[in-house]
Amino acid sequence: MSTAAAPRRAFVLGGGVAGLAAAFGLAERGFRTDLLESRRWCGGRAFSFDDKLTGERLDNGPHAMLGCYHATRALLRRLGTEGLFAHDRALRMAYRTDDGRVDQLALRSWPVPLAMPFGLFGLQLPFGTKLRALWGMSTVAWGARAAWTLQDWLRARRQHGAPDAFLWRPLCRAIMNVEPDECAARDFLATLREAFFGRAGTAAFMLPLRPWGEIFGDPAPAALAKAGANLRTGARVVGLERRDGVVVAIVLNDGERIEVGPQDLVVSAMPWFALKSLVPDLAAGFGALRSAPIVTAHFRIAEAAPALPSEGPVVALVDGDPFHFVLRTPGADARAFALLSGGNRIFDGMSVAEIEQAARAQLARHYPGVPADVAATVRISKESLATFVAAPGNRALRPVPGRLPNGPSNLFVCGDWTDTRLPATLEGAARSAQAMLQRV
Repeated sequence: MSTAAAPRRAFVLGGGVAGLAAAFGLAERGFRTDLLESRRWCGGRAFSFDDKLTGERLDNGPHAMLGCYHATRALLRRLGTEGLFAHDRALRMAYRTDDGRVDQLALRSWPVPLAMPFGLFGLQLPFGTKLRALWGMSTVAWGARAAWTLQDWLRARRQHGAPDAFLWRPLCRAIMNVEPDECAARDFLATLREAFFGRAGTAAFMLPLRPWGEIFGDPAPAALAKAGANLRTGARVVGLERRDGVVVAIVLNDGERIEVGPQDLVVSAMPWFALKSLVPDLAAGFGALRSAPIVTAHFRIAEAAPALPSEGPVVALVDGDPFHFVLRTPGADARAFALLSGGNRIFDGMSVAEIEQAARAQLARHYPGVPADVAATVRISKESLATFVAAPGNRALRPVPGRLPNGPSNLFVCGDWTDTRLPATLEGAARSAQAMLQRV
């Protein structure tokens, strides 16, 4: 009597967004799937921690999604958490200058190309400034030269001054996590086209109503088990043994050696810098990628102190330095908010007390009614390697999701840093897994 062949095994290394999406997809395709995560929880850089001072669960760094994040939303449906978001019908974002002036971009619930002109002309800016901003937005579809930074593109489109400060720089910081002079114009514009060339909801924010740990990490074990995938947390991979062009074993930090058969798959969903340490001979390209940090100051203002005015969950601090945004959880206590800084290296080497002092000083500048010494608890979180820098020429360094070029035949890669045609976003991570699965 013949017996059916045992299903092929797949080992996914890393339980962030890309790793979770990969594990679900491989299990669905019939692989006996093991997900190995070095931490005690899943979610990658979108995780939460318990604040010992307040007892609150705080996010390592606030993340915002857009309605066009279709691959991420598919993953959330797998986890059963897509409903834990407030999804606006159209894009709305407030702007606050360092003298306390407030403006707001509010699009109507029309297709974005139709709504954007009305939204731009609703800003309290000089008429000529609005025309220049509209001109710049209308040329997004033209793309940009491969060697251009976003700053080069802005210069060519005459977007200096207020269009840059109010429109482009906040978008660049939110999407690229660096300043316009560091990032590739075509990567930025490609993301913008996805968000702004569709229906109103595609460009609208999807903001989490609960900490990210409850969205990714907490539901992951049960959801993976239901899908038939085995999750192992606390399993840090420190080596990949190779022989005759295939990975034959995975080595963990406790000395455990996991045998890998010739027909089995090893899928790295690790960040580029972690994979580099495992395959240094194959990392000549992606090993040169640079990183950018995210620093967050979580505020909770005391009951007797003046609170920040409510201007919506996302407020861009115009010409803000060193912090760029104020973010609130929709419907949560108005006295709790976060100041977010993306890609700013000024914090390197600064103490927590110095970062808090900088956050308080900037809060007082942009919110004149709130003194720098306002009674508040402040918790600082810093992710030094939050994103890779999508600089001009970097696409050539980023492998296509799938088999690692010149690598073992059974070693595949995915992650937001691979060539997804997007910068480092939740959506880029989820799409990378989808693209990898198409090549299995």
